Amino acid sequence: MKYTLLLLSVFFSTHANSQNSVLSFREKLLLKSNINTQSESFSIQDNDQSVLVNANNTYRLEVAANYKFLGLKIGFSPSSRNSNFKSKFLNYQLNVFVKQWIQSIEYRKVQGFYQENNAELLTQFPKLKTTSWIGTTSYVLNNNFSLKHLTHLNEWQRETAGSFVPTLKYGFNRLSNIIDNQKVVENSFDISIAPAYYYTWAFKEHWFISSSIAPAVGLRFTTEKFNETTSKDIFVSRALDLTLQFGYTSETISAGASFNFDSNAINKDIAQSVVTDKSYASLYFGYRFEPPNFLKRTAQTIEDQLGL
Repeated sequence: MKYTLLLLSVFFSTHANSQNSVLSFREKLLLKSNINTQSESFSIQDNDQSVLVNANNTYRLEVAANYKFLGLKIGFSPSSRNSNFKSKFLNYQLNVFVKQWIQSIEYRKVQGFYQENNAELLTQFPKLKTTSWIGTTSYVLNNNFSLKHLTHLNEWQRETAGSFVPTLKYGFNRLSNIIDNQKVVENSFDISIAPAYYYTWAFKEHWFISSSIAPAVGLRFTTEKFNETTSKDIFVSRALDLTLQFGYTSETISAGASFNFDSNAINKDIAQSVVTDKSYASLYFGYRFEPPNFLKRTAQTIEDQLGL
């Protein structure tokens, strides 16, 4: 009996701690704005040489709305005013939150790239375009840790905690260009697994610092078409994402900044590997308030129908 009471005491103590460590804002409507310096870049093959090309964007703007189990985000990027060369960027993202699961589906389109050397435009690729459909499935193993506090602002992690977040990434990318009045198309399907780890230090009630590391390994299946020629390849992909984030959270607002470093590599063959490294920073602000009644009724009806 003594041991039974002890086990029950530990259970209820742990359960209470879990309830207090993460505060949910799923009943609030969140509006979020974000500005970052991330730009699109990748390597293309030219006469057996890898050429790094970039989109001519100085920063990206994103706006998002989250309520209960659903989140929507729209992003775009104005072209740099320092050049007459223009790039077009647009993306849409749908996020679904179910307990410890986060599911994201994103559509992204970028057109207009250039090759840079010593801050000069050497070669322009105005017809080079990438169109991507990207899916991400993540699961947070520790109930006392909140990934949504860092990425979607619809929770508040009030105590220091960390967690492994196994993440499956998959997507389809279509790259097209016009070369000598002939259209070149490369279709690729990517799939990778990333055993990410996050840790958040909470201090002075409203402030936090968080860091994460996410190594990933996967496969890329490509099909390239030029004139009447079609070639297929399978490559090994590797990636490493590092993030440092700090910010302020209250029941009404969330604000902060993050710094990211991404490294991606594709093994073309045994002796060759194409590596792309980039770093960028972002600032964000989110505001929570009571949703309108029609949104409450609609969301409740969907939850009842789906049993969420």
